[in-house]
Amino acid sequence: MEILEIAPEQAQAFLESEIAAREIDPSFLQTPAWAQVKAGWKSKVIGFFDQGQLIGTALVLARKMPKLNRYFLYIPEGPAIAAKYLEHAVPLLRTYAISQNGFALRIGPMVIKNRWDSETIKEALADENKKTLLQVTPSWTNSAAIEVENILSKNGFKPSVDDVNGFAAGQPKYIYQLSLSGKAEADVLEGFNQLWRRNIKKGEKENVQVIKGSREDLTKFHKVYLETATRDHFTPRPLSYFEKMWDAMHKENENNFTLFLAKWNETIIAATILVTLNKHSWYLYGASSTFGREARGSNVLQWAMMQQSLQSNCDVYDLRGITSTVDQNDSHAGLIQFKVGVGGYATELIGEWDLPLNKLLYRAFRAYLNRK
Repeated sequence: MEILEIAPEQAQAFLESEIAAREIDPSFLQTPAWAQVKAGWKSKVIGFFDQGQLIGTALVLARKMPKLNRYFLYIPEGPAIAAKYLEHAVPLLRTYAISQNGFALRIGPMVIKNRWDSETIKEALADENKKTLLQVTPSWTNSAAIEVENILSKNGFKPSVDDVNGFAAGQPKYIYQLSLSGKAEADVLEGFNQLWRRNIKKGEKENVQVIKGSREDLTKFHKVYLETATRDHFTPRPLSYFEKMWDAMHKENENNFTLFLAKWNETIIAATILVTLNKHSWYLYGASSTFGREARGSNVLQWAMMQQSLQSNCDVYDLRGITSTVDQNDSHAGLIQFKVGVGGYATELIGEWDLPLNKLLYRAFRAYLNRK
């Protein structure tokens, strides 16, 4: 096996290939287009070749250490390579990172460790003695995940310590997903709880209009997004960030990035962004206004995104990050309660792993991340 730099077009073709869909289920964060969204990072696209055949790719983001020709290298939710190849690929990544003047390398292989189905989660939420998913017996465990973790440890990688309650400085370790494989709309609806079905019907009764927005409509999304940021106390991204995302993702395929708007009484009351790659779709961003909340625009848009995912023949609809909490007294519990209403399952990944190549610079960088 060897690592070679490849053209973005070659990587994109691989990520959209039948092999990738069957063996890897790659993340949209590994598409070359994503590099254009990340201001302040340099990037390269590399391929893993086994006897001349391309078997995996990686988008490598690089951030330079001030005043030094040393880099923090980051492969978000990647590399996009089947777990069976990681034993040979991981040592090559170490060599590659050194060749790129890296002082540390962070990777996030999309290897599933545990899953909890919706019924198991509901029981845990109702149990006062259960505080975290780690106290709940998984519905399914991937025995191969331990082998992958051992490979990473043997090669000097350590679990990222920038992880707080499942929300890492990079990408989430816990995510919520809904299987669409072999399902029709009626099957998906049947998996919703009564509250979700009632809220969708309420939106339809209130004549909430679902609009697929244009690039110019990003300003309408951003207005509601800023309101959401103020209400939920998080730092919002600028409009330019979403415009970059639109431009980058639409270059390959206009269906890769879809803006949904919910309009009620001539007012935009909710907005979401859906991203699609191969047979996987992601609910990436959501925003809602306090005005019109009774019309249930957020539920209506979630259903519209699932419907589009079904039309695109996706096997997975991904509601992205959750924390590990099932404690009703924890402010984060509302997130998993909202998502568990669609059925589906909570998923624990092996998470992000760091390879410190210069411990002094690595500690300094970690301190910087923690301050951020």
